[in-house]
Amino acid sequence: MSKIRQRFYWLLKQSFGFLLLLAIVYFSCTPHRRFYRLGQVLYDQVERSHLPWKVIAKSVKGRNIRLLELGAGRKTTMIFGAFHGSEPLSAQLAIEFANYLYQEYGRRLDSRVVIVPIVNPDGLYYGVRTNINGVDINRNFPTENWSKNYRKRSYFPGKYPGSEPETRAVIKLIEKYHPTRIVSIHTPLRVVNYDGPARELAIRMAMFNRYPVSDDIGYPTPGSLGSYAGVERNIPTITLELPRKSFHEIWEENREALLITVMYSDDE
Repeated sequence: MSKIRQRFYWLLKQSFGFLLLLAIVYFSCTPHRRFYRLGQVLYDQVERSHLPWKVIAKSVKGRNIRLLELGAGRKTTMIFGAFHGSEPLSAQLAIEFANYLYQEYGRRLDSRVVIVPIVNPDGLYYGVRTNINGVDINRNFPTENWSKNYRKRSYFPGKYPGSEPETRAVIKLIEKYHPTRIVSIHTPLRVVNYDGPARELAIRMAMFNRYPVSDDIGYPTPGSLGSYAGVERNIPTITLELPRKSFHEIWEENREALLITVMYSDDE
């Protein structure tokens, strides 16, 4: 009986170890799976939306990169979401803000607003940071500080600057609209980061969301949109880094912060 009992305990331990391994794998994959599903939902939401979204480019895999243009005037605010596919809240906030502006302000805007909620649709669809070629879009811009060197695989800047269709789509939009200011939404650092002459705008945004304001994100970002537009082209550029919170909290914190980017006049 003792041998049978020992055998039973051995099998029990082996089963417990196997179940523990399955649990670890399951919970470690849960965030990716959640991002994966949310990304698909957000992409499909824009595709099926009644808002007048326009296709302005295609991703590597042929998915639509869409734009919503509202209002008119001599000043243009350009808002981007989902440069990184593993940051779906950035797309969700941009989409919600687009709906809010369309419903609440419609044609009453006395300035132009251009919103591209999903810069990287392939990455968002699969829940990964990079595009389908493994390139970090926010390190792929043709800047003076672009470098082929990178610390992490997810920071791969591409074989050469502007190599990716998603990057080129953003560049073409900037060249077409000559924006007065740019807001690029990211997660999860909870900061209003700014490049170029955007300090006053960053401070105004922070009055509403109460995030810290900084011109330093804390690590090098060669080839970034901030370097391309803010530093080298002198366009006030905000990188709005959202915290890890529920979307309801993020929306309450940032609705007015984003609205001020549309309403704010540099002449004030």
